[in-house]
Amino acid sequence: MRSMIWKSTFREIKESLGRFLAILAIVALGVGFFAGLKVTQPAMLKTAQRYFDKTALYDYRLISTVGFSEDEVETIKKQKDVKAAEGAVTFDIICESGGKERVLKMHSITEDVNRLVLVDGELPENAGECVVDSNLYGASMIGKTIKLSDGNDEDDLEHFSNREYKITGIVQSPLYSQFERGSTSLGNGRVSGFVYLLPEGFADDYYTEVYVKFACDFPLYSEEYDAYIEQKQDAWEALTEDLAAERYQTVRSEAETKLADGKKQLAEKKEETKSQLDDAKKQLEDAKSQIEDGEKQLADAKKKLEYAPDELEKKEAELTEAEKAIQEKETQLDQAEVALGIGYAQGVGQIQKALNGISEGLFSENGDQGNGAAGSFSSGDALGDAGSQIADAKAQIADGRAQIAEAQKQIESGKSAIAKAKKQLEESKTQIAEKEAELSDAKTQYEDGKKEYEDGLSTYNEEIEKAEKKISDGEKTLKELKDPDTYVLGRDTNVGYVCFESDSGIVDGVADVFPIFFFLVAALVCVTTMNRMVEEQRTQIGVLKALGYSEHTIMAKYMFYSGSAALTGCVAGFALGTFLFPKVIWYAYGMLYKMDSLVYVFDWKLAVISVIVSLLCSIGTTFVSVRRELTEVAAELMRPKTPKAGKRVFLEYIPFVWKRLKFLQKVSMRNIFRYKKRFFMMVAGISGCSALLVTGFGVRDSVTGIVTQQYTQIQTYDIGVTYSSSVTPEQKSELESKEQDGVEKSVFVAEKSMDLVGSEKTKSVSLIIADPDSDMTPFVNLHTEKGVPITFPKKGEAVISAKVADELGIKTGDTVTLQDSDMKTISVTVSGLCENFVYNYVYLSADTYEEQMKTEPEYKNAFVCVSEGTDAHLLGTSLMAMSDVAAVNISQDDMERFSSMMGSMDLIVVVIILCAAGLAFIVLYNLTNINITERVCEIATIEVLGFYENETAAYVFRENTILTFLGALAGLVLGVFLHRFVMSQIVVDMVAFDVHVKPVSFVYSVVLTLVFTWFVDRLMRKKIDAISMTESLKSVD
Repeated sequence: MRSMIWKSTFREIKESLGRFLAILAIVALGVGFFAGLKVTQPAMLKTAQRYFDKTALYDYRLISTVGFSEDEVETIKKQKDVKAAEGAVTFDIICESGGKERVLKMHSITEDVNRLVLVDGELPENAGECVVDSNLYGASMIGKTIKLSDGNDEDDLEHFSNREYKITGIVQSPLYSQFERGSTSLGNGRVSGFVYLLPEGFADDYYTEVYVKFACDFPLYSEEYDAYIEQKQDAWEALTEDLAAERYQTVRSEAETKLADGKKQLAEKKEETKSQLDDAKKQLEDAKSQIEDGEKQLADAKKKLEYAPDELEKKEAELTEAEKAIQEKETQLDQAEVALGIGYAQGVGQIQKALNGISEGLFSENGDQGNGAAGSFSSGDALGDAGSQIADAKAQIADGRAQIAEAQKQIESGKSAIAKAKKQLEESKTQIAEKEAELSDAKTQYEDGKKEYEDGLSTYNEEIEKAEKKISDGEKTLKELKDPDTYVLGRDTNVGYVCFESDSGIVDGVADVFPIFFFLVAALVCVTTMNRMVEEQRTQIGVLKALGYSEHTIMAKYMFYSGSAALTGCVAGFALGTFLFPKVIWYAYGMLYKMDSLVYVFDWKLAVISVIVSLLCSIGTTFVSVRRELTEVAAELMRPKTPKAGKRVFLEYIPFVWKRLKFLQKVSMRNIFRYKKRFFMMVAGISGCSALLVTGFGVRDSVTGIVTQQYTQIQTYDIGVTYSSSVTPEQKSELESKEQDGVEKSVFVAEKSMDLVGSEKTKSVSLIIADPDSDMTPFVNLHTEKGVPITFPKKGEAVISAKVADELGIKTGDTVTLQDSDMKTISVTVSGLCENFVYNYVYLSADTYEEQMKTEPEYKNAFVCVSEGTDAHLLGTSLMAMSDVAAVNISQDDMERFSSMMGSMDLIVVVIILCAAGLAFIVLYNLTNINITERVCEIATIEVLGFYENETAAYVFRENTILTFLGALAGLVLGVFLHRFVMSQIVVDMVAFDVHVKPVSFVYSVVLTLVFTWFVDRLMRKKIDAISMTESLKSVD
């Protein structure tokens, strides 16, 4: 007997497979959506847990304004429950790479805490190597270098041991699990990426922070972990303050000693250098005196040498005349000897006397003796008159000739002396030339020495001035040295860590909303299906009851039918949903977070809940339906139910409408309003599907349009220019002169990262301060979320982004506090809340900033509007070449970057739409199938009356179309509220959504619903055509 029931049950499943599969599909869809979304957050958290465990993300980050020594790090390691502790160095610096300047955060590599994940390449091996951010650089950068920009302050550059670092690898860091890299006071106020060096890559002998990892094993983001960390907070704050106080005294003592040594060294150096300079000055003076003496001696020598050639020529001429005179006298002597024969001896004596005079005159300086000799020969002409004496001189002729021969020798000697004098003259000229060259070299050396002395004196003065300034600055710094500030920061201050918790919570929040609709629709389908099934088999239930089957056995048959369908659907939906949904959502979030591959999680508790809910939706509704029928006796059950009394529908009470309807239209209206249960079931099911479609499209509308609005309707400038330091009037003029390159207009602003302090929490914001002489309207369009214009704030006022104001509970008219990294604050009144979608901004006047910060803003940024038709990228290249420009940001590039980030939401939207489409199809199919099944006799009668197939189908499907349209309209209203609720659950840091649904999305939702209806109608057309008129008409008998 029991086996017959089972056979009947399986036969029923086989014969009504469509109905069975409808229950299976709706349950599978509901469970898959519910379990898939619900398991996504645990899977994401499990993945993050594995990633942070592998990389040993810190539990505490200790910061002190005086740093930490190696001994202090060792002290921290010895504290209770400390598994690892490592000192680290961190500095923000402007770097050049790939032709661009960027602000990068430089870290020292740690081994036991915050371990790096190597993506490509290898880790550094020496102080001149580094690894870089995988989010900023690709593998093509390996082997290239990163250079520290010359635009950095010298004090900042002194923290590094090198000016260039070779890239050896690409890495990911647990400190930067999200795309956000933080803010800075350098450049444009934002950090572009990170770089890791070996500790030797830094020149400092202290750590700027210490990372601590505890020996605890609590689940990520758990209350137990938060309580554990909070419990240790006070003790660690006290420890950090004590260590900082000790180091403060050490640093102060070292600074005082160093300052005293510096003063002493400066005094010694001044004395030593002054002595050296004095010696050099004396040497220069001595050299100058020697040069002057040399010049005088050389002038005297040149003067003497000037007359020497003339004297030599004169002496040569005199010597020639003497030779001629001797020859003439010899001739006269010969003549006298022959002719007169007398006076020879006297003549010879006179000649001898003349020769002696010539010889002496040749080597005399004034040549007077030579002239005397010539005079002697002249007087010899009178010898001719002494002929009487020649005879007496014959005896002396021989002696006279000997003397003439001797005089000839003396003449030859004179010639030799003249030749020697010429040679000496040439040598003197050569010596004078050499002395002139030596004197010229001496002068050159003197001038070089003089210049070197002057340069040395200038350098000495500059170095002394620098040293004195450095000592003065040191004294000032020492005087202003305050007690150190210390911070004990947990993971909740890490942007990536916090945002991941928030984003995973969004998925869980959505999982609490959408599955409710699916389960409600699943319950609706099960109720409708099983109600119809029980009504169809009312007679069979009566027969079974009459045959003696117990109510429990009969109940078990139908409960097994619906329960098996629900259980099978639950298993299939749970398996597919827990695999597919986490995978798709993780892929979408993978664009924002850099972690390992997804870890799949099987949640037994969730599986049990899914089974229970599925069985409640199926077996529970079945129990109610069958129980109501089993209360009647078998005889009553075997007879058809008495039809309900006919009633007029409400349209019949409106003659103006009713009289204008055609016959078939009136029939359709009666059928729609006659079956009220089916009417409400179908409208409710379709409205739920349409609401999901509206929500899916609405989420997309709210997300995808914000980037375009941000950069076309709010921040209307095209290019942002960042300078390395405050701009000068010349740099302003240089930018304004770029009009011919495409600069239509520009404005200079100061941009600074600050914290907006709320009553319960603090948010990071970008402070924008405009040049007081400029108009910001063409560059930033301040308006409320309703489009009402907001004037730029006056003194003592501020305009704040609406999203951050909403998060902190700030309203117009409230007084708020802004705080910078040095704990300086600005207190202002909120004059307006402006619409803003990307980042959090606070707009302030220059007067307010100057008054409260006691300093002028640093105008290091410029907003540029580009002329129509100008290529912003080409203009950006031109602007980058200007003096002191550190970076150029193109708004179009920012639009594309954020669009790609927000594009990850499209996958989630697509999943929602596909699920809503599947739900709509199942609901339509099931309700249409029930509609046809319960009206088989009616449809057969229509066919018997001669209606064509198309007319018969239209007769049935017209009601479906009307009910679908009504359900879709109701779904539009329901979808608006559902969309708002879902968007309130989606919170992304520094991004606001424009919560709205485009009109076209409503159209899409209605059209898709009608398309699903049309598709189901086409599918069910075969079932209508297959109805047997004869059997159907006999089925009531």
